[in-house]
Amino acid sequence: MTAIVVPSEFTKKVLENTGNVKVPVIVIPESFYDEILDETIEPLNHEFSTNFNFLVFGQLTGNNPENDRKNLFYTLKWMCEEFKDNPDVGIILKTNSGKATKIDRMVTQKFLNDLLNTVRRGPYPKVHLLHGKMASSDMVSLYKNETVKALVSLTRGEGYGLPLLEAAAAGLPVIATGWSGHTDFLGKGKFISVDYTLDEIHPTRVDNKIFMQGSRWANAKESDAKRKLKKFYEKPHMPQNWANSLSETLKDELSW
Repeated sequence: MTAIVVPSEFTKKVLENTGNVKVPVIVIPESFYDEILDETIEPLNHEFSTNFNFLVFGQLTGNNPENDRKNLFYTLKWMCEEFKDNPDVGIILKTNSGKATKIDRMVTQKFLNDLLNTVRRGPYPKVHLLHGKMASSDMVSLYKNETVKALVSLTRGEGYGLPLLEAAAAGLPVIATGWSGHTDFLGKGKFISVDYTLDEIHPTRVDNKIFMQGSRWANAKESDAKRKLKKFYEKPHMPQNWANSLSETLKDELSW
């Protein structure tokens, strides 16, 4: 090779820190789709049964809570524990187990039911599952739904984090692990950054292809995640102001 192209300064730094890269590493950031700039798109016409919803994105990428890069198990567990008695709070989970098929939906529903039976004590918070392909305009209308208050990602690592970019560009507050590729663009303004520890990846994640022995990723701190979720629920107005300001910056810099 004569060069390597990556989407974020974070990824560039990770590669260069391995000591094995002998060619230039060039950063070309990813971008959000044009529909986010379309002010004529109406909010999603779906009446969620909860008025204060957190949007959670991520494909199921592991077979146990410790090796899932998106960290969905602990994200849902901590949210269920923090809002266990609150009928007003909902979690909108956009996920799949690898495909957009009916069989995949059944597999994903079973995973979600099993998880909720483990971590949720009672009927709250409500969880709404979105599965399957959604057009870009559908996603924009979801971000604009007045009951969707923030996007939450306690991811352990991202090369970039496109859903976070889309949500931030659309003006949705973002609550995310304060480490990894998404800090490239979220750091252009203010977002709710969750504290973390850098830990070696779980042995079951090692494949010696992408995930190498000794690699580290970020584990969000439970206490800080719960504290900031609760604080956002109680006082969302200032983070919304931050999101509005960040949105204008991203629209100027990271559209197609």
